[in-house]
Amino acid sequence: MPNLLRGMATVLMCAAVPLGAQTPGPVAVNPAGDTAWLYRGSDIPQDPAWRFGTLSNGLRYALRRNALPAGTLSIRVRIGAGGLEERPDEQGYAHFLEHMLFRGTAAVPDGEAIRVWQRLGASFGADTNAFTSLTATTYVLDLPRTDTASVDTALSVLSGMMRQATLGGPAVDIERKVVIAERDLRLPPLARRLQDLTKPLLFSGTRAATSEVTGTEQTLSAATPDRLRAFYDRWYRPDNAVLTIVGDIDVAQMEVLARRHFGGWTGRGPAPRPIAYGTPVVPAITSAVLSDPQASNGLALFWVRAHDDRPWTKDRQAVAYVRELALRIINRRLTRKARAGAGFVAAGASQSEGRHGVDLVQIGATTRTGQAQQALNDLYGVLADIDATPPTAAEIAREAADIDELFRARVAGETTATSPALANLLIQSVDEGDVVATATTYATIFAASKAMLAPDKVGAVMRSLISGPPRALLTSPAPVPGGQPGFARTLVAARAIKAAARSTDRDVSFADLAPPAAPGRIVSRTQIADYDATRIRFANGVDLVVKRTPFDKDRVAVVTLVGNGMAALDPARPAPLWSLGAVAEGGIGPFDADALERLMAGRRLGIALSLGEREIRYSGFTNQRDLADELRLLGAAVAEPRFDPSSLGRLKDAAVQNYDTSLATPGGAAGTMITEILHGGDKRYAYPARDAIAALTLDAFRGFWTPLLAPGIRRVVILGDVDVEAAIRAAAATVGATPARPQQAVAPDRLDSHPFTPAATPVIIRHRGDPAQAIAVVAWPTTGGLADLDQTRALRVAADIVQARLFDRFREAEGGGYAPNVASAASLTQPSFGLFSASSQLRRDRIPDFERAVREIQADLATNGPTADEVARVVTPIVSGNERALRTNGYWQGVLIGDLDDPRLHRVHATIVAGYRGVTPAAVKAAMMTWIAGKPSLRIQVLGPGKP
Repeated sequence: MPNLLRGMATVLMCAAVPLGAQTPGPVAVNPAGDTAWLYRGSDIPQDPAWRFGTLSNGLRYALRRNALPAGTLSIRVRIGAGGLEERPDEQGYAHFLEHMLFRGTAAVPDGEAIRVWQRLGASFGADTNAFTSLTATTYVLDLPRTDTASVDTALSVLSGMMRQATLGGPAVDIERKVVIAERDLRLPPLARRLQDLTKPLLFSGTRAATSEVTGTEQTLSAATPDRLRAFYDRWYRPDNAVLTIVGDIDVAQMEVLARRHFGGWTGRGPAPRPIAYGTPVVPAITSAVLSDPQASNGLALFWVRAHDDRPWTKDRQAVAYVRELALRIINRRLTRKARAGAGFVAAGASQSEGRHGVDLVQIGATTRTGQAQQALNDLYGVLADIDATPPTAAEIAREAADIDELFRARVAGETTATSPALANLLIQSVDEGDVVATATTYATIFAASKAMLAPDKVGAVMRSLISGPPRALLTSPAPVPGGQPGFARTLVAARAIKAAARSTDRDVSFADLAPPAAPGRIVSRTQIADYDATRIRFANGVDLVVKRTPFDKDRVAVVTLVGNGMAALDPARPAPLWSLGAVAEGGIGPFDADALERLMAGRRLGIALSLGEREIRYSGFTNQRDLADELRLLGAAVAEPRFDPSSLGRLKDAAVQNYDTSLATPGGAAGTMITEILHGGDKRYAYPARDAIAALTLDAFRGFWTPLLAPGIRRVVILGDVDVEAAIRAAAATVGATPARPQQAVAPDRLDSHPFTPAATPVIIRHRGDPAQAIAVVAWPTTGGLADLDQTRALRVAADIVQARLFDRFREAEGGGYAPNVASAASLTQPSFGLFSASSQLRRDRIPDFERAVREIQADLATNGPTADEVARVVTPIVSGNERALRTNGYWQGVLIGDLDDPRLHRVHATIVAGYRGVTPAAVKAAMMTWIAGKPSLRIQVLGPGKP
C-alpha cells in the first residue's frame, strides 16, 4: 500500500502474479521543465530534497544529492512497460528485452556493457541489474565512483541501451534459451499450477488474469529480432521513461548529465494507444482447490476490489493508516488464536494495491494436517468477532504506539538513508502512483488520523476490509474430500460460525522481571585500536564491546553471544537445530509470546535468535532511550527461556507438512541436502529426517537446548548511534550484574569441520519436480580462511573470473543455464573448511556441457593465468564493495562478534581493501594450480524423478 510506513505494508502471500507495479501506459509529454509531474493532483507537500523536471522530449527525472555512501551514485531508469503492455502474442517480451539490452548497442558490443561497469567498480547482479514486473521494466546501476569520466561512461552505456539496442543476430536465439531457463527456474510445475488457479480467481476481468510476465513456450519461441524491435520501438520512448539519480554529486551536475545523455533520445513511430486494463468482475467459481503431494496444507481467503486510481492525497493517506492499524489488530488476533491451538499453526492478514487492477485483502493460514475444516471455522470465529464487536481502546492504543515508534525511527533515520534506498523509493512511488515526502510529513498525517481511531470507527474499517463473501483457495498434499464443490460448501457453512471468545490480557511491565542486582564491577577497560571500539570486562566474566558509528541515526544493534553454538555439538550425531525457532517463539521468564509483545509495545525493543558455529546469538535493534531495557530483555531471554509446548507443536506441524514441499524443486532439494555433503558428512549440518521432527518431545526439546544456553552470556556487542559511556552504564546495570557462569570447554575436534572428500562418481540428490530441471555442482576442497589469507583472496578473485568466463561461454554464448554461480568460501572460524565451487540450475541434458566448460576454464586459468584486465574487472568491484561495507553496521557487527584476540582476524580487517588491490594475475594462476587444476573434485547432481 502506498507509503504505509514504507516497509510496514504487507504483501500478497499467495498471488501467482506480482501485483506491485501497476502503472498506465505512456503519459502525455509534459511541458519542458515541469517540476510537479509526480505530485499532479496530490496535496501532499513535495520533499524539497528532490529536484524534479521533464526534458523537452518528455523524459521525467528526479534527482537528489545524498552522501551515503560517500562517493557513490545510484541510477535507475524505469520504462513504463511490462507484462500488461504486451499483446497476447508478445507475452514475455518485456522481460526478454530486459535481457537483450545487456547484449549490445550501436556503440557497445555484445556483453561489453557489463565489462565497462565492472571496470568502474560495479559488479553485475549486485550493483547492476534489471527487473520486469506487470507494467514496468527498471534498470539499476549503483556506481561506486562519482568522477566525471566514470559517471559519463556509465550513463552513456545506460542511455545507449534505452535508445540504440541492437536486438539482432544470434544473440536472440541464445538469450531465448536463457529466458526460458529463468522461466523454468521461477515457475516450477507446482508454482505454475498455483498461478493458473489463482490468476482467474483473483484477477478476472482484468488484463492481469491472462498476462504472463515470464512468457510462454509459444510466445518466446516465436520471438524474432523484428518482433522484439517492434515492442522496443513502441515502448522504449522518453515520454514513457523516468530517470532518477541519487548520490554524492551536485544536483545541477546531475541535471546536466541527464540532458547530455538522455536529451537527444527520441521516440520511434507514433506513441502507443492507451492500454485497456479491464475492470474486475466476480468469476463464476469463487473458490479453488490445489491437491498435490508437494503442496503444503494452506488456506487463503481474498476480498477483491477495484483499485482507486485517483491521486494520493493527505486524506487518502490518513485513511490508509487507519486500515493499516486495523489490519495489525486482525493479525494480533489471528496469531493469538494460532498460539491457543487452532486448526491452523500460523495465520496472517495482508493487503496489496494494484494500480489499474485490483486491491486485495488476504487472510492466509498454514493449516494443521487433516484440519482444514477446523482451520476455516477458527478463522471465521475471529472474523465473526470483528463483525460483532468493535476493538478495544487498548488494542487500538497498542498498535498506534507501535506505529508512532516506527515514525520516530523514520524521522530520526532520514538523514542516514542510503542512495540506493532513496532511488528505489522514488521508483516505487512511480510504480504505485504515489509521491515522496519527508518522514515528518507522513508522521504529521498519521497524527491527524488519530481522530479516526475511536473503537467504533476502527471497527467499521475492520469490517470493511472483510465485508462480503471472499474468494478462497485451499492447498493440500492429499486429495480433498469433495474437491472444489465440497470446499465451496464448507465455506458457506463456515460463514455461520459464531464469534470466538476473546481472552483478557493481564497488565505486564518490566517489574515482572527479577530486579537487577547491584551494577556489575568493571575489572578491565581497553581500546581496540584497529576497530575503534571500547572493550569492557565485568567481574562476572561478561565481555562488553561498544562501538559508536554514524551510519544509522537513532539505531542501535545489540548482540549477545551465548555458549559455544554448533561447536558444542557432536559432529557425528544429528541434532534438532531446526527447533531453534520454538525457543525464540516461546517467550521469556514470566512472559509468554503474547505478553512479551505487549511489553514491547510502543518501544524500540526486539529479540531474535540465531545459531553460529561458535555461539548462539540473541540480538535486537533498539535506540539509546530503550537500550537498558533491551539489555534486560536479552539477559532474561538467556537466563529464563520458556520452552512452550504450543510453540514447539506449531513448529513441528509446519516442518512436517512442508517437508515434501522443500523437495519440490531443484533449488529446494539442494538447499536441504547439500550443506552436509559439502561439510564432509558433518551431522551438525544434516537436514533432519521427517520422523525425527515428528518425534521430538517437549522434554527432549528442553533437554537439548538447556545445556547449550547454560554457559550464559560471554560477550555483548553494542553498535550504532549510541553514547559509549551510557552504554557501559546500561550494560553494567543489566548483563554485567548477572551471576557468573563457568564457560564450558569445547573438544578440539568440534571446533572444525573438514570439507568433503572428492569422488570419481557424482553424488545424486533427488528433487520431486520437473524431471527436465537439474542443478549441477562441481566443487574442490580448499582450506580455512586464516591459513593463508593472500591465497584465500586470490581464490576469491579466481572464482569471480571463472564465473565471468562461465557466464560468457555457458550462458551468454550457449544459453546453457540461467544463473551459473562460482564461489570460493573459506571459513574464518573453522581452520580446515574451505571450498571452491561452480554450480548452475539448468536442463538435465546440459549437465555434461556445464561440467566440461568448468573443467576447461579452470584448466586454462591454471595454465595461462588470467589477463590483467580480467583481474582488474573483478578486483575493482570487490574493492568498491568492501569500501562500502566498511561504512555499514552490518560489517562491523560481523567483526566484533569474532575472536577479538586473534591477530589474524585483525589483519583480515586491516587489509580488506589493500589486500584485494594487491591480487595479481600470477597470484590467481598460482592459487588455481595449488588447489584446483588437476586436483580431484566432487560432482553433485540434483536430478528429478527418473533414472540416474
